[in-house]
Amino acid sequence: MSFQAKVKETDQLFVATNELDKDRVWSKDAQKLEKGKSYVGYLFSTVRPGHPSAHGTLGKPTFAVFESDVLGELSIRLKLVL
Repeated sequence: MSFQAKVKETDQLFVATNELDKDRVWSKDAQKLEKGKSYVGYLFSTVRPGHPSAHGTLGKPTFAVFESDVLGELSIRLKLVL
């Protein structure tokens, strides 16, 4: 399982896939954003013209690790265009 969040500072999309344990080792699947936890997953670059509600394009993701305090809850709708 995974969840989507935004990086507060940049508004980039982060898809958390796993939690990190206290030794920074991948542990269980990421279920939801919880205070005090760390997550590994995929950070997407986003190209979004002008207005925050405008449609955007997700770029190729990169591997990333974030602490929960730099992430924010996010509700998104994705449309796959081939």
